Amino acid sequence: MNNTFSLLSLLVGSALMSGSALAQNTVTPSNAQLNNPDVDNGLQNYTINRTISDLSAAEIQAATRASVGCFMGCHRPAVEEVPETISPKISGLPAQYIYNQWSDMDGTRTSGLSVQMKEFVYLLSPKMMADVAIVLSDREMKYSPDANVVGGESWTRGKAIYDQSCKACHGEQAVSNNDRFPSFKGQMPYYLFEQLKNYRDEKRTNRDAPIMYPFAKMYNEDDYKDIIAYVTGQELKQIERTEFITGIGMPAPKDFVLPDTGQIQNFTHVHGEDSDYQGAEPRYTVSKSGKTTFDENTKLTWERDASRIWMTAIEGKEYCENLELDGYTDWRYPLIKELHTIADFGEFRPAIDTEAFLNMPRQSSGIWTFPVSNHPDHAWHIGFPDGHTMGQHTASTKLTRCVRADNNAAYHNLALVDNNDGTVTEKVTNRMWQQHIDFERRSWEDSIQYCEEMNFAGYDDWRLPDFKEMISIGDFNKVYPSIDQTFFPNTPSKYLFWTSSAKVGTERQNFRPLPARKNKQPPEMYNLVGKKGGTQRWAVGYAVGAGYGLNEETPNYARCIRNP
Repeated sequence: MNNTFSLLSLLVGSALMSGSALAQNTVTPSNAQLNNPDVDNGLQNYTINRTISDLSAAEIQAATRASVGCFMGCHRPAVEEVPETISPKISGLPAQYIYNQWSDMDGTRTSGLSVQMKEFVYLLSPKMMADVAIVLSDREMKYSPDANVVGGESWTRGKAIYDQSCKACHGEQAVSNNDRFPSFKGQMPYYLFEQLKNYRDEKRTNRDAPIMYPFAKMYNEDDYKDIIAYVTGQELKQIERTEFITGIGMPAPKDFVLPDTGQIQNFTHVHGEDSDYQGAEPRYTVSKSGKTTFDENTKLTWERDASRIWMTAIEGKEYCENLELDGYTDWRYPLIKELHTIADFGEFRPAIDTEAFLNMPRQSSGIWTFPVSNHPDHAWHIGFPDGHTMGQHTASTKLTRCVRADNNAAYHNLALVDNNDGTVTEKVTNRMWQQHIDFERRSWEDSIQYCEEMNFAGYDDWRLPDFKEMISIGDFNKVYPSIDQTFFPNTPSKYLFWTSSAKVGTERQNFRPLPARKNKQPPEMYNLVGKKGGTQRWAVGYAVGAGYGLNEETPNYARCIRNP
């Protein structure tokens, strides 16, 4: 699979990493692997027979680079031991257990942040997933006990419960010697608490989850806290939570126009890619003070200069609520569709108009956006190295850029109309959509051709939607799927939908000097057909509505669009 690593780095929001070995997947198998290979009976039935000593130096290097992405993305707070509920420590877990959890995200896991990780399994081969799991398993899970907890009453009660109900599978003080069952000595306390509740409520649905259901039901939440005190040596600390903006009931801005993606480059000879259809050109007006930027299309007013410090989600909310710029005091967090409108997918590092929007780092430029999804601690950010959308724990830290609109308006809610002819019109963006998909998964170019050749409901001007259009019909107040099934019935949560937009950043652009901004490039630089343009194209998954770059040959669904 080509450019595996850069796809992984995109998914975790870290375009910093790259590496031709993993990108081209050309590592040489070791002798041990050839003589004693893993048993590969498909993604869901892969048995790891190798250990770290069986991996070649190139395999270890490639897998290590991939694992760095995990720690720079969702699992960073766990490494820093910031109290959080969603992403666990993964170092030191058994390789087979890591692999099984990973592959189960393809279909059987549907709770918590695993829904976002669902797309993860489409990026790497089973063998590469196994390599990463082996490298992670060779590390040690950090154990940081509190001397005031160890040996205390809660710790002692927890030991008694653990030894009675958990030790047989998970080993002495949660140090397992059985690959089927994880070690969790030193695991994130609140993460364990959340998982025990998920087992109790039968919300965790991976392959071995039913084993845990009766055990979790035997005990109450105070017992959970005691068990956690014993295996982590820490007291469970309460997570600070607050209500974030939901967007529910907020009217669309008057005269709203969905702006174009800004992509002017060509990536294929097939007609119908993003640059073949130019929409409303982005138009921004900077205020006289230079502190705010008004979007003439969306009618949203933005803080021009993003926060210069990284903030937790709660800190960012308070920052916006206390902000006063150009006489306005009604600043708030942007909703995900709103923040997506200012991304410029014709630019890279950062993917934004740097004259209209200041202080945007080229690399670490994730900005908080909302609403939360199916978990109160699972918010969103848009990573402006390239414009990807991704969930993030609210205890993590991101940049903040505030927004406001007259009459408490917001670009969030849809105005869908069933035309009773197999099409749906969305009035806010003024687009007509194919209502029912054909459930055939195609490559990116084949998806473009499918829509270009469609003659349906009396119209022959169908096309594949661009990235901003595909995000526009998402319902970010729901999951599984994150779309209104009254108007778009049977929309699958598994797999993604292609957009006509390509990812401008190539596999090696992370290291070499970046090209000039597009308005300073000669026209010949817009031609990126072939390897120089990379092979990543934007796709949207309606499990939660996130957008990722995938290899153009990855089979995904297509839902066509037209301008009424």
